[in-house]
Amino acid sequence: MAEILLPSYSSGNRVRADSDTGTVRLAVLLVIHAVVWTIASSLYRSNLDWAGDMLENYSWGIAWQAGYYKHPPLFAWIAAGWFSVFPHTDAAYFALSVVNAVLGVCGVVALARRFLPAREAAVAGLAMAVSPVYTTLAIKFNANTVLLSLWPWTAYFFVRYVQTGTRKAALAMGAAAGIAMLGKYFSVTLLAGLALAGLARPAWRARLMHPQVLLAVMAGTVVLWPHLRWLVENGMPTFGYARERMGEIARPLPAVAGDMVLYGLVQVAYLLPGMLFVLVLARHSRDRAAKLMLHGYVRRSLNRDLWWLSMGTFLAICALATATRTHLSSLWGNTQWFAITVFWLAVLGNAGIRMDTRRIPAVMAVYWAVVLALSAAGGYLKTVHHDKLAMEPRLELARAAHEVWDRRTGQPLRIVAGDDKEARAVAFYARGRIHYWDIFDASTTPWVKETDVRREGALFVCRDNDRHCRDTAAAFSGAAPLAVSVAKTSWGIRMPERHYILFVMPPGKEGGADVAAR
Repeated sequence: MAEILLPSYSSGNRVRADSDTGTVRLAVLLVIHAVVWTIASSLYRSNLDWAGDMLENYSWGIAWQAGYYKHPPLFAWIAAGWFSVFPHTDAAYFALSVVNAVLGVCGVVALARRFLPAREAAVAGLAMAVSPVYTTLAIKFNANTVLLSLWPWTAYFFVRYVQTGTRKAALAMGAAAGIAMLGKYFSVTLLAGLALAGLARPAWRARLMHPQVLLAVMAGTVVLWPHLRWLVENGMPTFGYARERMGEIARPLPAVAGDMVLYGLVQVAYLLPGMLFVLVLARHSRDRAAKLMLHGYVRRSLNRDLWWLSMGTFLAICALATATRTHLSSLWGNTQWFAITVFWLAVLGNAGIRMDTRRIPAVMAVYWAVVLALSAAGGYLKTVHHDKLAMEPRLELARAAHEVWDRRTGQPLRIVAGDDKEARAVAFYARGRIHYWDIFDASTTPWVKETDVRREGALFVCRDNDRHCRDTAAAFSGAAPLAVSVAKTSWGIRMPERHYILFVMPPGKEGGADVAAR
């Protein structure tokens, strides 16, 4: 994959030996990087994400559907597959997020090897690995961040095809594009950006105009076919959700233009740590290197192939926001910079600026120490100041809820419902597989039928101040409310108690009113 410490310019067997050694060293660095960020995430966060996306991923994934009402299925499948092997803990979930990001970094390195020597390709990957895009912003695993691992590899297979033109490369490109679309439909901007890059470069354009591209279309269609069939059979629910979301974030055109300026500035800020990493290795040529990297955003002539590969998706995202007149969120750009560090290293190499890769272990060690220290300090301060996410006793609620269910029924819990985050937490922090049922809109969880709930029984979990949830659960279950109070302890500090209402509907109980009747 790459060299780190040894030169890339030997010959014969020495080149292969050095490359193998460099691959091992890069792998070791990435493994340490993954461990550090898993620990750092656990220190900083005493819960999963505030919105509950990570709990939602799991509750969808264990149903193994070809699609879900909000998104295509890949990220949910990944979560379900991961937790079929690993324990249902926050740390294991953070590890999944980090592994996803590291796989994306490996994709950046693979892409870089199409343009750079092994040593520079490794630097390109590590420069991206230390950026917020692949670290702090990657810890919330969901439909957005799964693209961190998918987009670099899709770009790699695209470049491999336009460089080689083989049938095998065409099939791989199409399959990768289909997989990216299974991650999130927003990947259409990636495909548009890659198409723009291909059409802008004459040699690449010739490849894209060749009939062999039909093999890519065929491969992508095969990958997407189960999901496309699901869409037709279920009335295109994901498109309805997308229209609803776009309506919520619609803005006047002048406001969209202002968003683009802010969006661009935020993206540059996200990339600054990676730029600083490269500058540290540039040593005595730092000023010249900094100017070249900054000029690279607007100067195609520095390396036209890589400029279009780096900026094509950015331009496609801006075009989509303009056409739909929707707010341009800075988070949309998290996955688009798979080629920017490759571009930087190619430009610097052409200018004769070499990287001092001997400094990489020391630089990474300092970086990891800072990450752990800041994460510990941040996590402690969030606890002391009673941050809203730090206070939520999700694991504690799940344990208390399972104890109530076991004591009342003596049977395995199969279905949980109620307030979404709380109910999904009970499902996630469980010994077995427990399905979440949306009592408020059962169409969003069609794999659980009302008849299943009445046959298997269910535990309804509501916040004590959510009267709608309490009334709905009481009416359906016909059960008496049970009050539960739990508190989270973090960093040795006990948080204020939170209060919940449970309704136990044992298996086989008829319950109260039907969902349809309400």
